[in-house]
Amino acid sequence: MKEFGRKLEDLMRKIRKLPSINKEEIMAIIQDLQRAMLEADVKVDLVFEMTENIKKAAMNTTLQKAKRKDFVIKLVHDELIRVLGGKKAPIRIKPGKKNVILLVGIQGSGKTTTVGKLAYHFKSKGFKVAALTTDTWRPGAYDQLVQLTKQIGVETYGNPNENNALKIAVKETKKAINDGNDIVIVDTAGRHKEEKELIEEMKKIEAALKPNEVILVIDGTLGQQAFNQAQEFANATNIGSIIVTKLDGTAKGGGALSACAATKTFIRFTGMGEKIEELEEFDPTGFVGSLLGIANLEALVKKVQDSEAMADPELQKRMLHGKFTLDDLCTLLKNMKKLGKMKNILGMMGAGNIPDALKDDAEKNIQKWEVILNSLTQQEKDNPLIIKKERKRRIHRGAGVEYAEINRMLDQYKQMKKMMKSFGKMAKKGKGGKGPFPGKGLPPGFGGKGLGDLFKKFGG
Repeated sequence: MKEFGRKLEDLMRKIRKLPSINKEEIMAIIQDLQRAMLEADVKVDLVFEMTENIKKAAMNTTLQKAKRKDFVIKLVHDELIRVLGGKKAPIRIKPGKKNVILLVGIQGSGKTTTVGKLAYHFKSKGFKVAALTTDTWRPGAYDQLVQLTKQIGVETYGNPNENNALKIAVKETKKAINDGNDIVIVDTAGRHKEEKELIEEMKKIEAALKPNEVILVIDGTLGQQAFNQAQEFANATNIGSIIVTKLDGTAKGGGALSACAATKTFIRFTGMGEKIEELEEFDPTGFVGSLLGIANLEALVKKVQDSEAMADPELQKRMLHGKFTLDDLCTLLKNMKKLGKMKNILGMMGAGNIPDALKDDAEKNIQKWEVILNSLTQQEKDNPLIIKKERKRRIHRGAGVEYAEINRMLDQYKQMKKMMKSFGKMAKKGKGGKGPFPGKGLPPGFGGKGLGDLFKKFGG
């Protein structure tokens, strides 16, 4: 991982030293980035998908104020963050209720040690925690977990004399809950994607326990194999997040990126050593900033965003035709700093029922929606109409939000599309604001130029 970070840092340093960037230099940057990612064992297909996205945006985006080199660094940041799953949602622990966390992963990934680390993490936050192993395959699995949890005062449940993992899971989880524990962390037998019997066992345990969250534990040294392994687990269970172990030492880090891409979820924790307290909550931007060797990466990204706020003519065009995506909608709302005036103008224009997205609590809406958006695939963001029952179920698990919130966001998206399309038609009819209110033409001063002027005048 350190080697991957060093190469990315060198590349970022090279970009920042350039007085300006042309297409040839962008191609050279892309090639260096591909080389660094391939040497870090990122899956080949993923490398080319990521770098193609960066190349297209770097070459085709018209910038208003931001420096091209800062913009390219932001693109690398955004693409890494996207693959890492975006901003993580809070773990689905409900205070005052009984909670179950199920850990899955291949043998040797460090699951049992991670159970102990998670138990320590939640106990330090004031929860009463129990650990449970259902591993009937590995000799000494129960004793190892007992030794780990004994040192932190956490009780381990299980039955080393029982060979049926499902029976252990159901009976011992019930026992741990009846003993007053707030959180039960359940370990499962390590399995390989080809071990169909163990995969079926894992499915049955998940179905029986109905855990708050299933966490995939992945070995940071696994390399390109991580994609296929993680994908198989994601097909078998509802993976809610990932814990990456062994990121110290020889880990190249590509496996972590590949696992996130395969499961379409995010890293929640990283394990950096063997000690019980060596589990860190994962911060995507901080992690990427470390990789790129830019301590204030968040400030740089914000600077580029602020410079380009509402400047994209393609976005304006899509919105006027009602063809914008969920990503576009959030971009619009984030950059409308004077929503009160925007709301009044739309009301004067006879826009009818103004969507909640444009009302005074819009900031709260955006924060909630960003959590949901981070659990969507790009296909779902581009075409929200495909988000039906099964997809909502996955989003509900991944984002940790209620179905009502998902439905509310989709309803607001539809309302905004309809409203913006009507607005686009009015913009075409407007002639210097001469059209009478309501509903015909644009307000005086817009000259019929449409949404672009509105963004500039009322969007901050």
